[in-house]
Amino acid sequence: MKKVCCYLCGSNNGDILFKQEGHDPYLEKVHKSGVDFDLNWIICNECGFVYRSPALTDHELDLLYKSYDQDVFSNTTPDDYFDKIISLSNDESENWQKIAWLKDKINDLGRNDISDALDIGCGGGTLLYTARKELSLKKVCGVELNEVYADLARRRLNAEILNKDYVSGLFKNKFDLLINTKVLEHVSDPIPFLKEMYDDLNQEGLLFIEVPDVSDMFNLPPTHERFWIPHVQFFSVNTLKALLRKVGFNILTHRVIQTHRKRSYLQLIAQKIENISDNNLDIPYDDIERFKELIATNLKNHNNLMLK
Repeated sequence: MKKVCCYLCGSNNGDILFKQEGHDPYLEKVHKSGVDFDLNWIICNECGFVYRSPALTDHELDLLYKSYDQDVFSNTTPDDYFDKIISLSNDESENWQKIAWLKDKINDLGRNDISDALDIGCGGGTLLYTARKELSLKKVCGVELNEVYADLARRRLNAEILNKDYVSGLFKNKFDLLINTKVLEHVSDPIPFLKEMYDDLNQEGLLFIEVPDVSDMFNLPPTHERFWIPHVQFFSVNTLKALLRKVGFNILTHRVIQTHRKRSYLQLIAQKIENISDNNLDIPYDDIERFKELIATNLKNHNNLMLK
């Protein structure tokens, strides 16, 4: 593993918010005998970005993702999983709820030109299935690293789903809409990744992105799977906006939601704009001392619960 500095501003001036605790099955895939150092979550004192340090090296990341989610269908079949997800009621379906919000915002923008979509990290294709249905898309494509997931999405959507690393140009055309959910928090070098997405969009095309919201650190215990080794950074709306603007996206709208499992997600819609006029936002992007206070209070509360 390696020590890293703030990805967003490059500063080495950071404070430890807390250390990851408890059993992490993903860490075992890389370090079978465990580690003898702390796995810290850091906040940058210059800009407020929250990140992990030390973080996995590129070699360790390769080891991790070769076995990541390989047993995802150990207790069911892929098709039973797909059928179960798409048959949930609207009240139960997180997929329907996020696409319904996206649809409302697209309608508010008066965008009746959204006819195709690419889902980067599409999993088994259930979100893309809902997007195609609710947004009346004429064409959907996907990229997915997990071979079993990719095969499931390909069969059930009858669509071009590629089982490979994502780069722009894989499908030989640009898209009106790109979807990227629960991926960016895993990417150790997000700006080049976002630039590939920017290049795959038509001019004024839309990006729908979803990541865990940093407010989970105010509520969940340090043993929670949210803080396991595959997650390398956490975003607030302000730090995600700053990252996207560095690439050239104009942020249109966002929201933070909490699922029934008490996990908070930041959902954001951005638009591809050429020659965006102002990429610089005031820093720090967030109230750093307030973040530290909220996390310290959360840690104290969870420690008190453990002592009872």
